[in-house]
Amino acid sequence: MRVTAPYEPDWAAVRRRIADAPWAAGVLAALEADFGHWSGLPLPGPERPSAWIHHYFCDADGAPLRHDPATPDRHACTGCGKVYSGEPWDGAWRAVTHNAAAAQAQRAALLLRLTGSRPARDELERVVGGYARRYPDYEPHGEAAGTGRVQPQALDEAVWAVGLLRAVRWAGDALTPATSTALDAMARAVAGLLRPQAGAVHNIPCWLLAALAECAVRLGDTGLLAWCRDSEFGAEAQVMRGFHDEGLWYEVNPHYHYYALAALLSYREAAGPAGLSARAVRRLSRAVTAPPMLAYADGRLPAYGDGWAECFTADFAPHAEAAWGLLPEHRPSPAPYYAHPRPAPVRLWYGAQLPEGPAPPLTARSSVAALVFGPGALPREPPDHPGPAGSFVWPGAGIGLLRSAGVRAALRYGPDAGWHDHRDKLGVDLATASGWSSLDLGTSGYGSDFTAWLRSPVAHNVVTVGGRPQPAHTGRLVASSPGHLTAESAFGGHTLRRTLTVTGDGWTDAFTVTLAAPDTIEWTFHGDGPFTGEGEPATLTGDLGHEWLRDVRRLRTIGGLVRGTWDARGAPYLELSVPEGFEAYGALAGGNPNGRPLGVLLLRGHAAGARIHARFALPEVGSSAAPRTRGPDEPPPAGRCA
Repeated sequence: MRVTAPYEPDWAAVRRRIADAPWAAGVLAALEADFGHWSGLPLPGPERPSAWIHHYFCDADGAPLRHDPATPDRHACTGCGKVYSGEPWDGAWRAVTHNAAAAQAQRAALLLRLTGSRPARDELERVVGGYARRYPDYEPHGEAAGTGRVQPQALDEAVWAVGLLRAVRWAGDALTPATSTALDAMARAVAGLLRPQAGAVHNIPCWLLAALAECAVRLGDTGLLAWCRDSEFGAEAQVMRGFHDEGLWYEVNPHYHYYALAALLSYREAAGPAGLSARAVRRLSRAVTAPPMLAYADGRLPAYGDGWAECFTADFAPHAEAAWGLLPEHRPSPAPYYAHPRPAPVRLWYGAQLPEGPAPPLTARSSVAALVFGPGALPREPPDHPGPAGSFVWPGAGIGLLRSAGVRAALRYGPDAGWHDHRDKLGVDLATASGWSSLDLGTSGYGSDFTAWLRSPVAHNVVTVGGRPQPAHTGRLVASSPGHLTAESAFGGHTLRRTLTVTGDGWTDAFTVTLAAPDTIEWTFHGDGPFTGEGEPATLTGDLGHEWLRDVRRLRTIGGLVRGTWDARGAPYLELSVPEGFEAYGALAGGNPNGRPLGVLLLRGHAAGARIHARFALPEVGSSAAPRTRGPDEPPPAGRCA
């Protein structure tokens, strides 16, 4: 490997940007405010170990707990207010505080470079020196994803180390000789800890490689840098084997996509131009341009599998800004990420970023990545972006997407995504031009009880067989056109086939199930608002998430059909066929990403096969009336679902 220098910000150009561009001056002001807030933050010592940050979520509603530096033994839910204390929450508090310290080091390095601040120099020395001198005293420990010292696992250790080591690299020769020497020893220890744990194509080793590259650059270790690129699970393999040809990370969820992308961009920043081949750079660039093609009309991205449900393209603008500077051979434009701007706190560049400070939210370009890596002005016409996406199929990722004037609907049939897959093959998600949606629910913290619901089959628009979750498997595309998708899934001798078709006034959804032997078949579908079809209170038992359903009703079926809508503005009218011998149920559940009530429909029966057909008709264009409940014998509106 030809060794080249890291990508370093042009600090003089950044200072000119701050002087000339109001948005850049706003980023600096926010950094200064947050720096003041976090100055003097005590560093948790090695006396007590940190714990998995995913414990820092509420069991009742999945909301994060509130991190307060002043209350290491009291942690209130930001949603319902429930208070937690003791372990593992105290240990998770320590892990969050370690991240806060690494984030503060980045602020200090930036203010030192951009303003010459003496307090920033002193704070950088305090934070980095405090960790570097005591790093050997932190006992190795591990939970969920390998072993860390300061942090509870290898992943968090790597993200934390990237934050500290990048801050020092950005700050130049700011550290005292004694602290610099201690940091060298820490970098050697971090490399010794993390290198043996980078053994798969996965988002976690991507972060380990980013940290190892920073260690290699710090120590001048060209052999380690070459290993980071060319080993069996090095950066080249992560890019070429981890991202599908279309540019989507194999774990599918947008948060894990961008998490891996941030790690590999961080790796390239440290490793320099020689850190990746030309083909890997092209694929990494596609990883920036691909996800917006999946977005709904408001910029929301689907929360497939494990990942936070609150997910918008604008949230990931820093990645595109960083890619502009770090992938100069194939620059993806950040412009599509600002099509639906959202106010946001100033966002540090990865690794450690959170928790944020008290600076008020900024609009438009509000990140450190924009400040130090992005273009001076956003390009009007993205040079390589495919533009507004219509219907398309991604064979590698196994996603087909249909768009019409009234609906955006996706059907997923592709390869299993590993541990973060929700086993929801042939799942669909959609949003309508009338404002109604049926979204993937994503997840909360993995230590939260509520995540059991979010991962359950009943929380997804799928079919299950035998009262069991789907096994890991891969489906296949059967047919596609701009208005039509058919995909098939087979396991255990069973064959499931789903067809989505967009029509002039809505869409149809047909599911055919053929089993190896008669068994229980369940079909579920959810959407915004309670379903209004008539019914009577009922009990619905099962082990697929049924315990999270409430207000369960057995729905009235007339002529083999359930008819109704959802009590939410813009909801479609539904006619749903109910196979002979099946029962139809309606219920409510939590976890809808948009905060609306989640109305769940469920069909259950015991048979050797079934055909379920659903036709959805959208409200008339321009109608502002909320939907009303129609009587079971009332015919549908003229021209709709007749």
